[in-house]
Amino acid sequence: MRRFTLTIITLLTITLQAIATDLSFSYEKFTLMGNTLQYRKAVIEGAEAKPLLVLWLHGGSCKGSDNEKQLTEVGIDSVCHYLVRNNHSAIVIAPQCPSDKSWGGVMTGVLRALVLSYTDDGSADADRMYIFGGSMGGTGTWTMLSTCPELFAAAMPVAGNPSGCDAEKVAQTPLFTVMGTADAIMKIPTVEDFLSSMDAFGAEYRMETEEGWTHEDTCTRSYTTNRLDWVFSHSRSSTAVDNIEQETAVPTSVVWFDLSGRRLSSSPSSHGVFIRQTTYDNGGITREKTITYASKNK
Repeated sequence: MRRFTLTIITLLTITLQAIATDLSFSYEKFTLMGNTLQYRKAVIEGAEAKPLLVLWLHGGSCKGSDNEKQLTEVGIDSVCHYLVRNNHSAIVIAPQCPSDKSWGGVMTGVLRALVLSYTDDGSADADRMYIFGGSMGGTGTWTMLSTCPELFAAAMPVAGNPSGCDAEKVAQTPLFTVMGTADAIMKIPTVEDFLSSMDAFGAEYRMETEEGWTHEDTCTRSYTTNRLDWVFSHSRSSTAVDNIEQETAVPTSVVWFDLSGRRLSSSPSSHGVFIRQTTYDNGGITREKTITYASKNK
């Protein structure tokens, strides 16, 4: 039985690592003002003409200089699987934090410059950049939202700590966070209190708490299809439409969602903020946050 169990674990590890290999992550390097950041990059071919961009921030155990350990995390495989399965064109960037640093301080400026290098040259869609991370990477994700509120369409900080972040700035980016009740490292009340402070700024967020999940569980099991659907449904620009000429495209359907991502059965009749998704005759889609008002008709 012990030998059988070991075989299964070994095969699972090989399978998870093979995902990154199949995507052919290249070895890259980026330098800003004397600070060099090694990273890996995968290009996923999909339906969109211009790819979205994913920035993956690893946890503390993957620090170093081999430019390989960050790809052993299960979470990045889950995200890449999702992108391939849903036929998304994407550039996935997975940097490795140097051993003497963390995802904060000088590294925030380096990360910002790195992702902007892909949008500035037209390689990636500036309206569809997303950031993910667990543990140290989750804390780093919160930090990036606080220091670069204009950058990402949505974020998913998992098992992270937002302490010290600017709630008003973080509130400018939709986010989905997951915490585990058995996490002995990151505390749920810390995140709940910070999210409450974001409410005053009209933040759009979702938080889910998993019963019995440890820190490791939360970092590896959080990236479900439903959660990733929510994250990737967002775009920075409410008016930008891929492959649509606004003057000629014809709307074919409109679907409404509340800010938690739940689809409504009809257009909203009460006052509030909702997400309106419009599909056009050439396949393009727009999503925009809309304020609705209660009807005055009796």
